[in-house]
Amino acid sequence: MSSGESDPPLRDANTANFLQKKGTMEIIVEIGEYDSRRHTDLRKELLLSSSTIQQRLNEGKQQGFWEQTLEERGDVAAKVYQLTTLGNEIYQKAVSVNLNQLYQSKRDIIRSIDNRERRVIVDSSPPDADWISDIDMEEHELHSVQQFLQQFGENNS
Repeated sequence: MSSGESDPPLRDANTANFLQKKGTMEIIVEIGEYDSRRHTDLRKELLLSSSTIQQRLNEGKQQGFWEQTLEERGDVAAKVYQLTTLGNEIYQKAVSVNLNQLYQSKRDIIRSIDNRERRVIVDSSPPDADWISDIDMEEHELHSVQQFLQQFGENNS
């Protein structure tokens, strides 16, 4: 976009500060990727605490990045969050720099690391340890991790 085109600035410093808070941009991207998301959806996908997600959702609604609506899902009405015009503008800018893909790669890598750490603990533990079954093992697709690492390597060559 050239500087002559209308590109509305952020409203104020508070809005810019909100965007810098942990998880805010990632929530914008996640909602934008799916058009609407529930708190539960965000909690499953993002590597943020439930309380952080709830705080950001409340603040983002106040800041005008998304709105909360009710959506019929089967027999129940679910609270969902959808981007506003402002939120969508930020989302589009994030996509233009591949932030959506990088966030997903980041989550995949962190989950892969966590899984490998657990594997080392399990493999290093005595086979008769009764607490081994308490260690959660998650399997994640390595393809995204490998793609991200290749991208990272290409950008630093």
